[in-house]
Amino acid sequence: MAQQSQELIKELKKTGERITPIRRALLENFCNHPKPQTPQELLSYLEKKGLMANKTTVYRQLEILVQLGLIKEINFSDRSKRYEMASKEHHHHLICQNCKKVEDINLDNDLDKQEKKIWQKHHFKVLQHSLEFFGLCSKCQ
Repeated sequence: MAQQSQELIKELKKTGERITPIRRALLENFCNHPKPQTPQELLSYLEKKGLMANKTTVYRQLEILVQLGLIKEINFSDRSKRYEMASKEHHHHLICQNCKKVEDINLDNDLDKQEKKIWQKHHFKVLQHSLEFFGLCSKCQ
C-alpha cells in the first residue's frame, strides 16, 4: 500500500470512521490512479479486486469520503460526475469526447486574476470554478 493511502487511513481512524475493505481499496485506487474516475470505473476496480459492492455502496462511500475532505467530486459539463483526490493542486481537465479519457492540465496563467476582476466589477465572490476542454485526444483524431 502506498504511503499516501496509509496516511489517509490514519486520518480516517482519527475521525472514528471504520476502515472497511471497500474504503481501503477506494483510497488505494485514488492514490495510485490520480485521474478523475466515474463511480462505474470505481465499481469495476472493486470487482477486479474481488470486492463485492453495488452502485449504492460505492456512492455512499464516495459521499463519506467527500464529506471527510479526502476526495472531491467533479461535475463535468457533460453531466458526468467523477472523483479525484482532494489534495491535488487546482487544475483543469482535457476530456476526449470519443474515448472519454480525462487528462489534468495546469494553466500557466490561472483564473485568479479573472476572479479578482469579477469581484471588483460585480461584487461576486467566486468560491470555486470549473473549466473543462472537450475535444479529441491524439489517439482519437
